[in-house]
This record gives sequence, C-alpha cells and structure tokens, in this order.
Amino acid sequence: MNDEEKKSFKVMDKRRFDSEGEERSAGKANETRPKASADNPSPSFESPTASDAESSGINFSSFVVSLATQTLMQLGQMKPPPGLDITPDREAARQTIDILAMLREKTNGNLDAQETKMFDEILHSLRMAYVKSGKGQ
Repeated sequence: MNDEEKKSFKVMDKRRFDSEGEERSAGKANETRPKASADNPSPSFESPTASDAESSGINFSSFVVSLATQTLMQLGQMKPPPGLDITPDREAARQTIDILAMLREKTNGNLDAQETKMFDEILHSLRMAYVKSGKGQ
C-alpha cells in the first residue's frame, strides 16, 4: 500500500438525486473520492441530517435541557463536570434564560404538548433560581 492509498478515504453520496437531477434508485449510494485541487482546496461534505441527530440522541428537548443545565452551572447551583471550570456568573445566566425565552416565543405553536409543558416548566424554574441567587447579594 503506498502513501496515497493510506491517506485516502471513502465518501458515500446518499443524496436522493444524482448530478444530472435524476432520482437514484432506492438503496444505491454513489461512492466518490473527493480530490483537493487549486479550484477546491478542501473537499466539501454534507452536514448531518435530522435523522442522524435523532439517532444520536440529540433532539429539541435535549437541547433545551442542555441550556438549562448550563444556566444552573452559571448560577452556581450545579457543579460543572470534572475538568470543566465554570465560575458563577449571574449575567451570563440571565442571558441564557433570555435565549431560552426567545426560543420559547419563536417556537410557539410548533411544539407538541409535552415539549411545551417541559419548556414552560424549565423557564419558570430557571427564573425562580435566578431571583433566589440574587437575594444573597
């Protein structure tokens, strides 16, 4: 095996249509090997699809919970994971709560009942935690 073969990699083109606009037959993926050139110094790749995110456990609810967890760490009410140093910062926590409130407003009508209830409860709890964190000052 020469050096070029060791450095190569395989890319599976899973797009629905080929470069001529024709629909590909189901289950057939087109193998390509992107080449770097003067016109294209680095080959481009497709971003992960929604189904890829779903299979890895990432969804809207887990995203909201991750922001809520971050906020609790910023308020000093939750310890950060080992090796991560997050010092309490009320202003950063307020900004994260504001981001969550904006997301809640922008997703209004697009969430199912369970997501809506979860989101509203998280926002209420974080706002109360923020208010309580300021009483000791």
